[in-house]
Amino acid sequence: MKKTYQITEAGKADLEKELAELKGRRGEIAEKIAAVTNVKEDELLQLWNDKEWISSLKSTYPFITDEMFQDNVRIYLEGYIAPNTYEFYKETTAKDVTLKMLDQTKVVYEANKDVIAKSKLSIHQLYTLASIVQYEGGGDETTLRTIAGVFYNRLNQGMLLQSSVTVCYAIDFDRQTDKWQACEVNAEFDSPYNTYLHKGLPPGPIENPGEKVFKAVLNPIETDYLYFVADTKTGEVFFAKTLTEHNQNVKDHVNLND
Repeated sequence: MKKTYQITEAGKADLEKELAELKGRRGEIAEKIAAVTNVKEDELLQLWNDKEWISSLKSTYPFITDEMFQDNVRIYLEGYIAPNTYEFYKETTAKDVTLKMLDQTKVVYEANKDVIAKSKLSIHQLYTLASIVQYEGGGDETTLRTIAGVFYNRLNQGMLLQSSVTVCYAIDFDRQTDKWQACEVNAEFDSPYNTYLHKGLPPGPIENPGEKVFKAVLNPIETDYLYFVADTKTGEVFFAKTLTEHNQNVKDHVNLND
């Protein structure tokens, strides 16, 4: 008997036609897989951090590079598990589950490999940046591509990314129980993932980006924008070229009491 497990970019899981909330970080995905198979959550997380085993997959999966094993990366396969609909046998193994998901990541990678090859960012950096854009929120293709463009602009100008979602990851923010304001008020939290404190991209991905977001990072919209903020009630994203404009957007669209 098979059970259906759907990982979607919208953050939902379909477990035998029962809708369950799912976000794309490693622990949440592992928890959902454990709920519908005999594989334990800890078993998955240990495998996803098994450097020797992951390294042995390089010849099969071209997106696996030595850069993903750098210091301070929490989970090596974080960011490399493509959101999609997966069907697993109830009796399975952590390796079989993982390989099926990596196969889907490879499908997305192969479809975009020519653009990837032309990027100034490394493969690991692309997945890391895509994970930040994914975590920043949904939105249509234009919005995602514009957000990606903002981050490229800041990287190119040597600015701190100052992405609050990297703070979310640094503090182990729980989207099911914690309030979003925790990510906004902990900008000084000491972590290599905190892009308010450290220039450039964090050590590794903070989310598992979907294909739409990955393509947005590969095809950013070029603008002069350096800032953006999402309205805390509507989710609409507002962009700005200057800090003064951005501060006004924050004043108009962000309410820490929401």
